[in-house]
Amino acid sequence: MNKFAPFLIGGVVLIGLIVYFAQNQQQFYRWETKYEVDGKEPYDVRVLYRLLEDQFELKRFENRIEKELSRKPEEAKGTTYLYYGKQPKYTEDEAWHLRRYVQAGGEAFLITAGIQDSLAEILFYAEDCGMVATTNEVTRRVGAEKIYAGLNHPALNEHYYEFQFIRQNYPSTRYWHYIPKHLFCNDDERTYPMAALGSFADAEEKHYNNFVRLKVGKGYFYLHTNPVMFTNLFMVDTAGMEYASYVFSHIKNKKVYWDRESALAQKDSKRRKRATPEIPARSPLEYIFAQPALLWSWYMFMALGLIYVLFGAKRRQRKIPILETNRNTSLEFVETIGRLYFQQQDHKGIIRKQMHLFLAHLRQRYHLVTRDLDDKLITRIAVRSKVDRDIINDIFTEYFRLRKLLQQPYGNVNVETLNNFYLLIERFHNAERKNEFVREGK
Repeated sequence: MNKFAPFLIGGVVLIGLIVYFAQNQQQFYRWETKYEVDGKEPYDVRVLYRLLEDQFELKRFENRIEKELSRKPEEAKGTTYLYYGKQPKYTEDEAWHLRRYVQAGGEAFLITAGIQDSLAEILFYAEDCGMVATTNEVTRRVGAEKIYAGLNHPALNEHYYEFQFIRQNYPSTRYWHYIPKHLFCNDDERTYPMAALGSFADAEEKHYNNFVRLKVGKGYFYLHTNPVMFTNLFMVDTAGMEYASYVFSHIKNKKVYWDRESALAQKDSKRRKRATPEIPARSPLEYIFAQPALLWSWYMFMALGLIYVLFGAKRRQRKIPILETNRNTSLEFVETIGRLYFQQQDHKGIIRKQMHLFLAHLRQRYHLVTRDLDDKLITRIAVRSKVDRDIINDIFTEYFRLRKLLQQPYGNVNVETLNNFYLLIERFHNAERKNEFVREGK
């Protein structure tokens, strides 16, 4: 028997065991709250989006708010704007445009943990209710592992639905957002009257409003501060599905605009914050060991590395390659390039190449900066090269004459023009060689 046979058999058995345990592991998920529309993870919104597609005429945004939503009453009325995400990224103009859209008769349904500053300044004035408030006080949060959510409608105020946050298959504490009580006051004291539609209670039976409605002109703003309640994890449960149906029953319009573009920061934003991972890792291996797929991939990598050390690390004679005799292919290259340009009849491209090579020659030989093709450059070339200024001026004059034609996509340059330009540059090189000959003769 081959002396390596026991090691080979052991390696095969080890890999087989790794594959077996990897295939029989319980299903794992990504527990980040990314709210992906097509995602199948616990905190994505695939189930909700499919249900809304069946219930409404759902249209995804392809542009920003100002291009999608109309402020005309006849177009805004009968439509609903729906944003779902962590926090929208509106510009100040977009926030005002959204308010005018609702004022004209549209509805805005925002399911988000935080209201963007520009929109918060519009809907929640600091002077309302005689309070001194800042936009940071629009939403607050409370930590809890489990909450009980309900609606304030008389027929539903005795119904509560349990929501328990799960991470890595185990219950975990998270922050649940709500609207603080100091934002509620009499309708006569508020610019936009606000009503509480729903709330949740923690283990200590403290109630927090998380679903409100603001009257703005002819339409309404609806704000729900816990988008996690409508993710796949809860929507597959009967209680979560029933709660979501009651919340979305407030949408009376058939046509709904689903906005995900406003979840992305503007390109010209000057204040960008680096995203912080939801599960901080003290080392790279800690994150690898926390994910079953990465963990078993790591084990397989280590096993294959061990097998290679046992069987493939012995010294071997490297094959000596056969080297071909060096050939001078310069002439072949020149002939190939010449045929290529001749077949394409790209006279404009050849003129550009000629001018490019001429300027490169000036930079390399006379150390000139050729960025600006003006009279100063012509003077410097004449001084350093000892070539008659008229010769240099003829080259630049002809190039300026042809440059407009070269920039036109369908303009043509005939062979005669190409030859004339080539002769002008060749005339310059001949003058250079003549000057060198005179200097060497002296």
